[in-house]
Amino acid sequence: MALSNHLSQIRDADWLNARSARLYALIAFVLIGILPIVTRLVTGDGLIDRFGVPFGGDYISFYTASKLALAGHAADAWRPELHKAAQDTVFDRQLNGYWAFFYPPAYLLVCLPLALLTYGWSVVVAMATTTLAAVKLLHLWMKRMMPDITGVWLPLMAFPGLWMNIACGQNAALTAAIMTGGCLLLQRAPVLSGLVFGLLVIKPQLAIAIPFVLAADGRWKTFFAAAFSAAALSLAAFFVVGQEGYMAFFADSHLARETLDKGLVETSAMQSAFAGLKLIGLPNGVAYAGHALIALTGLTWSVFIIRRYRPDALSLGALLVSVTLLLSPFLVNYDLMLLALPLAWLIVQGAHQRFRPWEKMVCVGLYLLPALARGLTDMTHIPVGALMVGAMFMLVQSRITKTADIEMPAVLKPAI
Repeated sequence: MALSNHLSQIRDADWLNARSARLYALIAFVLIGILPIVTRLVTGDGLIDRFGVPFGGDYISFYTASKLALAGHAADAWRPELHKAAQDTVFDRQLNGYWAFFYPPAYLLVCLPLALLTYGWSVVVAMATTTLAAVKLLHLWMKRMMPDITGVWLPLMAFPGLWMNIACGQNAALTAAIMTGGCLLLQRAPVLSGLVFGLLVIKPQLAIAIPFVLAADGRWKTFFAAAFSAAALSLAAFFVVGQEGYMAFFADSHLARETLDKGLVETSAMQSAFAGLKLIGLPNGVAYAGHALIALTGLTWSVFIIRRYRPDALSLGALLVSVTLLLSPFLVNYDLMLLALPLAWLIVQGAHQRFRPWEKMVCVGLYLLPALARGLTDMTHIPVGALMVGAMFMLVQSRITKTADIEMPAVLKPAI
């Protein structure tokens, strides 16, 4: 009986309500967010930590790409020897590692102003503005679904994916803001939504699902606006980097593939199905085939759900992001920042329609996943991140198929 009661408490998690969630979020904010950053700064040498890595890690790649472009040498951002040399000049010392620039020329447009400031101020401004944009848009996302919702600022600010992105100096907050903005505008301003979605050409592996989802739902205005936006941004980049820059980018692209094939990024840091299959010992060819099968199945099932159930615009956004995380073999732990959007949708759904057994605990696991995935994978040799990303997709599609006809406040059905 006692065991049954304990299982019931975990399964239903009635103790986890809005008040207790805010308390746990405060603890996460301090332990996962603030404390590691303060420790890193205090134990390091200025902006260089005790391991010889600059604060923000990957940000040095973006900063030096900007520095090279502003000096008239944009193509050198995709030439590893010259890009590495530029990184060492930022702090007038040889850094412990090299941070490659695998991004397309369109992203260099975003990076262009970064080196106008000193490195320290640049990383602070970039992380603060993109983080605040993502949090504000995610807050609007939750308010759109549940206008009377309160007390969500702290859980959003404490979300570990946000702090993982800051620690890595990455662009996941920017891509999360773009994705959330596109989803928010999808029903009320379809053309503007497409123009926003098209900005994901800066990180195209996160845009794979967008044309399929939009086409399946018949949102052609958004579809063509996204294509126009992506093409326009890529063309604008041409005027900055020129033909030489594009040629250097394509010549350097094989290094991104080698990063996957040779495990140049630790497998435990990668959260894709491909990385999970590699982790259990499968060779590259089999892992790619397995990933392709999982991705194709998820995308096909998403299209079927859209055609069969015609989800509202906000449910469509949650489905779009959850399947997006299944598709790219190059999915790093900071990219799990995108979990915030479908996770918020699941929480609001549960608040409206009651949480199903174990659903709260799965949501807790998804919330903590960006902070725990790498460590748990190292300890257990189980692809925790890939499994949880799959669980997110299954939860979202299950909610849509079982509640398709239930109306929610402020949620509009798509006009087809």
